[in-house]
Amino acid sequence: MKNKCISIIILTFNNLIYYKQCIQSILEQTYTEIEIIISDDCSDYFNENEILDYFNENKKANIKNIIISKNKTNLGIVKNYNKAISLSSGDYIFYLAIDDVLYDNKVLEDVVKYFIGTGSLIFTGYKDVYDETMTKYIKTLPRPIEVEFLKKNNPEYLYEQLCKGSFISGSNTPFSRKLIERYGYLDERYFYLEDYPRYLSLTKKGCNISFYDRKLIKYRMGGVTTRGKLNCFLKRDLYLAAFNECKQYFLEIWDKEWLKKDKVIAWGTGDCFESSLKYIDFKIDYLVDTNERLQGSEIKNYKVFSPEILKKEDKENIFILVFSYANYFDIAATLNSFGFKEFCNYFVCTPNILEIVMR
Repeated sequence: MKNKCISIIILTFNNLIYYKQCIQSILEQTYTEIEIIISDDCSDYFNENEILDYFNENKKANIKNIIISKNKTNLGIVKNYNKAISLSSGDYIFYLAIDDVLYDNKVLEDVVKYFIGTGSLIFTGYKDVYDETMTKYIKTLPRPIEVEFLKKNNPEYLYEQLCKGSFISGSNTPFSRKLIERYGYLDERYFYLEDYPRYLSLTKKGCNISFYDRKLIKYRMGGVTTRGKLNCFLKRDLYLAAFNECKQYFLEIWDKEWLKKDKVIAWGTGDCFESSLKYIDFKIDYLVDTNERLQGSEIKNYKVFSPEILKKEDKENIFILVFSYANYFDIAATLNSFGFKEFCNYFVCTPNILEIVMR
């Protein structure tokens, strides 16, 4: 019986500097049936012939099909991704960013085995995060607590955790073509976010995202979502995700009594907090932040302290709003170690959540 085909989708936009490393990691794979789709989103410079020459000089018999497409106008990541999926023909689809690489030469072989062995429609695995030179290892994601969420194999529970923050990366979350047949293509109301709104929507509809205990990619820091402050397109997508997919959850879970505690404290001083100020019509006593350079200073007329100060507070009369787009579960782990409890003493807070619950 013929082996199942896996399609590798690579999206490009003015970021071809590392393309040979990415492609080489695919060409070195041991799996026998590989299709490669490259879809460029109207880059200023995109030399299709140069890329084709590299393929032809280095590919082996396991590369069964190569499609290179260039958009005449910039579509955005989501529409470009949908276009690439429509061009693909594999039984399984693996999205790989042009500046990342597959973890080792057996990744695709093991991915196909996992699909066949489990019958999963979609799953995620580990990624090792490196610096921009791909020489310095930084960390492995998802974090242990996030892996615990995934291993429960409970889509309703997973959906609730995802509402609090994104921790499933599109770049190491392959899926079966059956997923597209059952749930359709990605939602084109979004421009940048090809992963977070999709996973919210899938789990909300009862589709489980399972976990494969294996490293799948090496991820290069420096992409759209790893540059610090969020750009306006990404903020818009996060806003839409909150309202389209999470609104009812936050309306049901948010308790207005939280803000009536003797003290309301904000953890976080960055963009998430500052963007939330226009919705804050309640008293915040002070801020806490792990950044030692900020401790002792004032931000927006609020004094900033070390999180250690929270250990001295009366747990019965305090509520902590955690202003974070990406680190809520790390902060929650610290608060748990201090003896605080989620919902009783703390909860995630973003400008989008406040707009939903404070209306």
